[in-house]
Amino acid sequence: MASYIGTYGEKTLHRELKWHLEPTGAFHEAPVGKYIADIKTESGVIEIQTQSFGKLRPKLIALLQEHTVTLVYPVTREKQLIWIDKENGEVLRTRRSPKRGSFYDAFRELYYIKTLLTNANLILRLVLMDVTERRTEAVKWRGRRGYHKIDTAIRSICDELTIADSEDYLNLVPRTLDEPFTSRDYAACAGLNMRNAGIALNILFYVGAVKRVGKSGNSYLYERRGD
Repeated sequence: MASYIGTYGEKTLHRELKWHLEPTGAFHEAPVGKYIADIKTESGVIEIQTQSFGKLRPKLIALLQEHTVTLVYPVTREKQLIWIDKENGEVLRTRRSPKRGSFYDAFRELYYIKTLLTNANLILRLVLMDVTERRTEAVKWRGRRGYHKIDTAIRSICDELTIADSEDYLNLVPRTLDEPFTSRDYAACAGLNMRNAGIALNILFYVGAVKRVGKSGNSYLYERRGD
């Protein structure tokens, strides 16, 4: 029997996304070389990554050599938290997480595959969604209540963004930004902290979506490409 490298401990979010993207189960879990692709059709391979892109990098490098790969990454806009009693499964309490996400949050993971983003065979598909996360309580540590995450499921899909070339990355440059702009300006408009804004502009510069046109103190000044 062939030995394939893949992930079979599938979580709810991953499974739900797979059926959303391709409702024909015959195209799921398809062998491609020594790997198992989440989805493989005549138009190419679809890989869903809900966690670190760093772990996916070797597989992505191999697949991109011969296939068009659509890399799907779910971004949480809003999260409903549900605590479950681990003894009887009853719901203890629910609340909405105060954190709100956006497409800009994807940059943290994209940095791990930055050098692959200009590969003509790679297409990014960001899926913005509201989710439900189920948790059980864990032993308190230093007076703080701990928890174990059981699973995450989709409540609703809010929006999707497909990126196939540098021009598409301009959708991740807020239209409210006046030019030229600094990383601090970008952070304010995109709702990111300074560290993640720096990562975002590093990537946008690398893929050719923005250009550096000077400096203001120690900060680069940026403009959109093509302007």
